[in-house]
Amino acid sequence: MARPPSIAVVTGASSGIGAAVSRRLAADGVTVVAVARRADRLRAMAAAHPRIVAHPADVTDPSALDALVERVGDEFGRCDVLINNAGVPGGAFSGPERIEGMRHTMRVNFDAAAHCTAVFHQLLAASAPSQVINVASVSGKLGIGPADYVASKFALVGLSEALSLSWAPEGIIVTQLNPGFIATEGFPQRQLLRSPFARLVGVPEDVADAVADVIARPRRERTVPRWYRPLITLRHVAPGVFWRVAARTPRARGTRDEP
Repeated sequence: MARPPSIAVVTGASSGIGAAVSRRLAADGVTVVAVARRADRLRAMAAAHPRIVAHPADVTDPSALDALVERVGDEFGRCDVLINNAGVPGGAFSGPERIEGMRHTMRVNFDAAAHCTAVFHQLLAASAPSQVINVASVSGKLGIGPADYVASKFALVGLSEALSLSWAPEGIIVTQLNPGFIATEGFPQRQLLRSPFARLVGVPEDVADAVADVIARPRRERTVPRWYRPLITLRHVAPGVFWRVAARTPRARGTRDEP
C-alpha cells in the first residue's frame, strides 16, 4: 500500500490464524477490529493489546455484518484492510446426509466472506488505497481435502481473482492468501502430523507474517509457506504427475482429522 494502514478488520479473530494476525498487526501499530463469536476471547486479547478492539459477531448473520461496518465507519471513519479469515474445516462428503454440512461450510467459508466484502466496499473505496485479504487455502488451488472445504475455498479463490481485476480501478487491492497446512485449534492437522508429511505443517504466526508482507508489498496472490507454490504450478503444467503425488497424501481420502 502507498501508506501504512491505520485500521484493519479481521474476522475469525478469536483463535488460530485470526488471533495471530490481529496480534501481529497490532504490534505493527495498526488498530485492529477483531471479529468473532467468542466474546470472552476477544476481550482477553483486547485487554492484552491496546490496539485490538473486540467486536463479537457471527459473520454468517447479515445484520451483524451491517452493524460491523456501521461501527467501523462511525468510530474510525475508514477501513484500510479487511481480512476475511473466519472458517470451518468441513468434513467428508459421502452422500445426501452431508448436504447440510456442505451448506454450513459454504456459509462460513465463502458466503460470509463475500457478504463482508460487499458491505465494506463503499468504506474501502472511500479509504483507498485499501486492501481486502481473503484467507483462502492451498486446498482451494489443489483440490485436496474434504470436498466441502475444498469447494468453499475454490469459490473464495475465484471471488478474489475476479474482484482483484474489477475493484483495482477504485484503488482496492484484493489478495488471495493461500496457506498450506497450518495447525490451529479448529484445524489441528492430526492426520498429517502422524504421517511422513508432518514437516509440511506450519503455525499461525507463519500466516500472520505473510499478511504483514502482503500489506507492505501488495499483490493479488500469496502462498504461505512459499514452497507450496511449485505444487500449484505442477497441478497445472503436469496434472498426471500431480495427481499421482496427491493420491499418496492422507487428505486424498477426503477426510480431515481422526481422533
